[in-house]
Amino acid sequence: MASRVIPDVVTVDAETWAVRRAWPASRNRIAIESQNNSAIRAGFLSAGQVDMLDAGRDPKLPGLERLLASTGNQLISHRPGKRAVIRLADRGFAKCVRSSRAADIIAGQDRAESFRNGFALPHVLAADDSTVVLSALPGVELHDPQRLGVDWSRAWTDALDAWELAAGETVTPMPVHSAASEVQVLEEWRDRAHELLGPQLAEVDSLSTDVCADLLNAGAASAGEGNWGPIHRDLHDKQIMWDPVAGPGLLDVDTACLGERELDLGNLRAHARWRTQQGIWTPDDAEVVIREISRVTSASGLDPRRVRTYERSALVRLACVYAFRPRWSSLTGVLLDAAHE
Repeated sequence: MASRVIPDVVTVDAETWAVRRAWPASRNRIAIESQNNSAIRAGFLSAGQVDMLDAGRDPKLPGLERLLASTGNQLISHRPGKRAVIRLADRGFAKCVRSSRAADIIAGQDRAESFRNGFALPHVLAADDSTVVLSALPGVELHDPQRLGVDWSRAWTDALDAWELAAGETVTPMPVHSAASEVQVLEEWRDRAHELLGPQLAEVDSLSTDVCADLLNAGAASAGEGNWGPIHRDLHDKQIMWDPVAGPGLLDVDTACLGERELDLGNLRAHARWRTQQGIWTPDDAEVVIREISRVTSASGLDPRRVRTYERSALVRLACVYAFRPRWSSLTGVLLDAAHE
């Protein structure tokens, strides 16, 4: 399957649906999420054949059909067999996962309490073993500069200040994400994407070897342990909300853990670079974010070289992640270019 290609569109009931996102599902299957106007359908791609799930249903997500039966509830994302997010008519959100997995989301919310020093966090309103209902946060995502206008810089200053405040003692025990854990994540994504990377595979392998060596460098890793604290572990612009009155809020905190604080900032820098290539941010928009990251790196006493190492790791990983997204896969070379020293 070295020539595996994810199509830009799929045909469902004689209608054309754009493939918005895709993920590895198994060795021979790729999970896809497609969109037609505001509607979302999910399914699987295997050996060139598309097998779409029935609209609003997923046999692995028992809460999905029930929640979508209520008037006004809207499916906004669906990774088939794994997770779906529904915007509720009362403006809250529901996450649907596999049976017995809702506890992981709730545990993540508890672990993230350290971030409440500076961020608003969603509250768990209700839950069963496969569904968690969360309160909505006020404001807009820090993804769209057009919606924030003149407040773009202020919003990012507030957000990075809020992130800095989480550096204190943790409220609950947290799992650890070490440099070795980051190496494992990078290697896993390389293995998942290798059949989609084509001629970029050799470059990904070369960069991965270099980045992993930097991550595991005994001196740098030892020094980095002095800057351990709570991290989001998947911090990027779509995870941060901002409201001029309520201030910043933080989403999808079930990945919260202990690790080198530089990881979050490196991940955020990598996404800022990528947003310019996607045409979502201008270079000036990205420069605002990068400048704020540099400011909080210095103010927090963090190591800018370690931020760069984690940025490089995120850039290579993003090249693998976006190899699964037809709209953006042709641009992933710029991510690899940015990952070179």
